Amino acid sequence: MPNNLVQYTRYDIDHPDRWALYLSPSDEPIERLVVFVHGFGGKAVGTWLDFPAIDLGQAENRWWREADLLFVGYDSTRDSITAVANRIRTELSHFYPKPYQPALDVGGEPLRPDITTGYRELILVGHSLGGVVLRRALCDAAQTWFDDGCPTEGHILLTAKTRLFSPASAGFRAAGWLGFLRATSAWTAIEAFLRRSSTYTDLQPGSPVLDELRSQTLQLVTDDAGGYMRALRAKIVWANPDDVVIDLRYRTDYVDASWDGFTHTSVCKPRDPSSPGHGNSSRPVKGEPWISRQSSVTAPHSSRGEWHRC
Repeated sequence: MPNNLVQYTRYDIDHPDRWALYLSPSDEPIERLVVFVHGFGGKAVGTWLDFPAIDLGQAENRWWREADLLFVGYDSTRDSITAVANRIRTELSHFYPKPYQPALDVGGEPLRPDITTGYRELILVGHSLGGVVLRRALCDAAQTWFDDGCPTEGHILLTAKTRLFSPASAGFRAAGWLGFLRATSAWTAIEAFLRRSSTYTDLQPGSPVLDELRSQTLQLVTDDAGGYMRALRAKIVWANPDDVVIDLRYRTDYVDASWDGFTHTSVCKPRDPSSPGHGNSSRPVKGEPWISRQSSVTAPHSSRGEWHRC
């Protein structure tokens, strides 16, 4: 790999679930923290593929150069949705709005000129099960805010923009080759193994976990007269075809999109501008990430700390 590339520096956090930070070396202020949460059977970084290969020195990658990335790891075959959501909700304050100092000042040598200025923007990105985890974390953050009497300083999660890739909010389905496999005798053994995970059971269409999450989100957003629950309105893109999850959004979400030619596992991976399909503006590229695009259906951004009493 050429030595003149400007790339992220990886910092592995001392965390049992293998969280990782990718830190921009930019001389300019870092505007945002992007938090990534993978899906069932995924990996903290591997699910998202090739962020380490992004050349931050290229003009088209300026948005990424102004961002630090936090990859959340967890064991989807062991951990419950509630447990992972709780970790994100309770531990995010170590990383936002102030950057995580142990990663930026190693041995007295700062990684970049400014390591103390807080981020101005928080973006939550989830894939598949990760979308359900983020929705749970957001609902719990909202409930905590209400339980605390709607303090002026709201939970930081509620200031975020939420972007989901093929979320499993409506449940798992087996279609395509997966559906063919489900029709064979081999599926019995496969499903017996999968059902060792409570999360797999929770992702079945109509499960109490999914139904309650949908109901709570709809109520929180529908009853929100002050615009405080905007983070709960997700902007979604679906793979087409998607043979793994049901492509149904909440009615309070923004109008969704789909990307032809992407599978459930490839829809969340960034693409190089030189790759096939770059000319199609509906497809994701590194230079202009879908998670950053502004449109008439993008949630208005609420600055940190701008909260009012109930």
